[in-house]
Amino acid sequence: MIIIAGAGHPKSEKHITLKTEYCSRCNNNSYWILEKTRYHITLFFIPTVPYKTDYLFYCSICGNAIKLDKSEFERKVEFGTRAYQQ
Repeated sequence: MIIIAGAGHPKSEKHITLKTEYCSRCNNNSYWILEKTRYHITLFFIPTVPYKTDYLFYCSICGNAIKLDKSEFERKVEFGTRAYQQ
């Protein structure tokens, strides 16, 4: 029996802020994006077990990113965001 397994299958959830933030890299005020990316172990190309989660807060113009921890991410999502569809 052959089992096909892999790792790294990412799934992203994005939220856009409701107020503008200043970016020190590009010197613009823009709506920043909060992104939660979960990486899964796959079994027969089906994501089964999450093994890593990244939380990012980044500028929508230049992509300047700040890594967040889970509590900071959840606080920012509750503070005022809306779902973002790519």
